[in-house]
Amino acid sequence: MIKRTYFSNIIVVMVLAASLSACGFHLRGNIPLPENIKNMYVKAPQGSFKDQLEVILTNLGAELAESRSAADVMLNISQAGSQRTVGTLDERGKVNSYNLVFTVRYKLQDPNGKQIRTATLKESRRYNFDPEFVVESESEEADLLQDMEEAISLRIVRQLAALTDYSPTAN
Repeated sequence: MIKRTYFSNIIVVMVLAASLSACGFHLRGNIPLPENIKNMYVKAPQGSFKDQLEVILTNLGAELAESRSAADVMLNISQAGSQRTVGTLDERGKVNSYNLVFTVRYKLQDPNGKQIRTATLKESRRYNFDPEFVVESESEEADLLQDMEEAISLRIVRQLAALTDYSPTAN
């Protein structure tokens, strides 16, 4: 009886696994890039966002070309930056919280410069500010910025993964 239950459980698990893979389910972070855009050149301002994006792309199997001419597509990040604005004030007019917005504008181009996709992405976060704990507030802001950079990098990758209809020979 135990063997029968064991084999029944194995069959159920196998059927569930096959169903999940058949519907296109992927674990978070396991985003398959289309073969026709895996060889890409990333043009972006130097900084932590570019580094983050390149690490994610490389981990997902992208081959980052050293030059635009050696790539099938170019990912051109024309803007990547953050802005901090006052969120709330206390009754004395002192800052209680800040809003952070990280904006990225990008376009994906073929070797001839034709635009395949353009997008502007934004992530925002709010954090409380205590003037007695300035170092902690600055640390929290840095952590939030890193989190937003990663979130936007993953959004870009998901958008690139959705480009199943792009064909370099059709251009």
